[in-house]
Amino acid sequence: MNTKKTAVIIAGAILAAGAGGFLYWDNAYNFTTGPNGRSITSEGYFADFEKFNGTDSFELKMEKGEKLDFDCVINDGWAEIDVLSGKESVFKLSGMEDADTDYTVQENGDYTLKVKAKHARGYIFIHFDEDRKDKNIYNSSIGNIGDIND
Repeated sequence: MNTKKTAVIIAGAILAAGAGGFLYWDNAYNFTTGPNGRSITSEGYFADFEKFNGTDSFELKMEKGEKLDFDCVINDGWAEIDVLSGKESVFKLSGMEDADTDYTVQENGDYTLKVKAKHARGYIFIHFDEDRKDKNIYNSSIGNIGDIND
């Protein structure tokens, strides 16, 4: 094998390894907690993070008229919150830097909340309606927290 061909093979291997490493780093789940940590209770979801890369999700049973309040500050990176009824998005906050808003449920049903972040730093608080009839959290996929029902 000549040196030119060997150099091309080595350069290709280095490039492939670098691209693979970047793709892993860019998409690997990572949650580094901030001073106030992360929790999910019957009152709401709270995440204070120095670095968040990935998706947290959980399900709630909600009735028409019940509210979700969103308070978020994202200092670096990107984050979004998606509220889904079945597979249909009914409310989405994306590209947020500083958000303080709410969503009122339009129909009784099961709602999935997905919090997605890419190399983000900040906090996200989703306050559940205190008069919500079903206080349980279902099918939680939140780091190592798991299902928490008060």
